[in-house]
Amino acid sequence: MSKRTSRTVAAVVAAATAAALAVGSAPAAAADPYPGGISVGSPPIEPGTYSSELKAANGNGDSVSFVIVGDLTRNENIRTYMLLWKADWSTEQLALLPGDAGGSPVGINNARTVVGTSGAQVGGRQHAVRWTSPSTPTELLPLPGDTTASPAAIGDNGTAVGSSWGAAGAEGAKHAVAWPPSGAPVVLPPLPGDTESEAVAVNSSGTAVGYSYPAGGIASRRAVAWSPDGTVTALDVPAGYVTSSAARITDSGVVIGAGRPGGEPGADHALVWNAAGAVSDLGAGSQAKAVNNAGTVVGSLGGQAARWAVDGTPVPLAPTTLTSVATGINDQGVIVGYTSDPWPARAQLYAQRWNPDGSVIALPAWSQDFPYSMPFFVTDSGIVLGELLLRGLAGYGKPLTIRWTM
Repeated sequence: MSKRTSRTVAAVVAAATAAALAVGSAPAAAADPYPGGISVGSPPIEPGTYSSELKAANGNGDSVSFVIVGDLTRNENIRTYMLLWKADWSTEQLALLPGDAGGSPVGINNARTVVGTSGAQVGGRQHAVRWTSPSTPTELLPLPGDTTASPAAIGDNGTAVGSSWGAAGAEGAKHAVAWPPSGAPVVLPPLPGDTESEAVAVNSSGTAVGYSYPAGGIASRRAVAWSPDGTVTALDVPAGYVTSSAARITDSGVVIGAGRPGGEPGADHALVWNAAGAVSDLGAGSQAKAVNNAGTVVGSLGGQAARWAVDGTPVPLAPTTLTSVATGINDQGVIVGYTSDPWPARAQLYAQRWNPDGSVIALPAWSQDFPYSMPFFVTDSGIVLGELLLRGLAGYGKPLTIRWTM
C-alpha cells in the first residue's frame, strides 16, 4: 500500500494542474475564491470514541453524525448515539424515542430540523423520527395499513420524505410517503400500472423525487417526481433505457439520477433533468454525485472527477494523476472531492478542492500521521464537511467527522 503523504499529494496535484493548464484542458487560473487560506480541524469528541460517521449537512455548515463509543476490537462498553454539530462546533445529542436504544440521522435542513430513525436495537424495528429540536423527537407514522417507515430527506419547508411498508424485516410493498410539518403521512403514489414507490429527496417547495416500479420489479424502476400535491410524473429517459432512478432535486428543479440502457449490464449512466424536464445522458460509467442551484453537476467519468452543465455539456476540471471523484458543489461553483490510491489500497483518500475556474488544490491533512480524508459537502461560505479516516479493523478506515474552513 502507498505511504504517500498529503505533502506529496499536493505536489503531484500541483504538477498535474500545471500540465493540464499548459495544454488547455482547463481554463486559465483565476483568483482563489477564498483567499484567506484553509484551516482544518476535528470537532470535540467524547473520550473513547471509535468513530463519528457524518450523515448529513445543511447550507449553514451544521451537520449530524452517528457516533460509536467503546472498544470494538474487544466488543466492550459499546454505546451509540447521534450528535448535531453546529457550524461553531457546539454539539447537542439527539434524544431517542422513549424506550429506544439507538438510531441514525439521515437529513438536516437549514432550520436545523433533523430526520432519521430511532429503534429498540440494531436490526430491530426502527421508527421514523423528526427532531425540531434535539431534545424533542417526534415519531413520523407510517401510512395507514403499514407498520414501518423510514425517512430519506427533509426540505427547508419542513416536509420530509421516505418510505412506508409492512412488518419490519418482512418483504412487502414499499410506498413513497411525505410528512408535511403537520406530521400526518401523505402517500406519494406510484405510476399507473406500478405497485411500489420510494421517495429519496425533496426540495424547499415540497417537490419530491425517487422511483416507481411494479411488484417485485425494482430492477425495472422508473425515475419519477411528485409535485407538492402528490401528483406523480415519470421523468423522461433516453430511448432504450430499461431502468432509471432520481437521487436529488435542487430548489430550482434540476434533478440528478442514473439509468441503464438495455443490453449494457452494469453500465449505469448518470442522468440530469433540467427544470423543464428535458433529460441529458452523461455517458457510460458516469456518476452524478451533486448538483447546485445553477444546474452544474459534479461526479466522475472514466476514473476522474467531472463537471457538466445542466444540458450535459462537459466543463473541464484539472485532471489528477490518481483516480478522483467530485462529491459536492456550492452555488459559487466551488467543488470538493478526493483522489485515491489504486486498488488494493484501502481508505487512502486525499481531500481536494476544485475552484470555479477548474484548477485543483489539495485540502490540508488533519495531521501527517492521518493524511486520509474525504469531503462530502461545501457551503456557500466555504465550510467543507467530511470524514477523517483512521486505520481501523482489518486495515479499513474508520471515520471521524472533520471540517475545513476557508
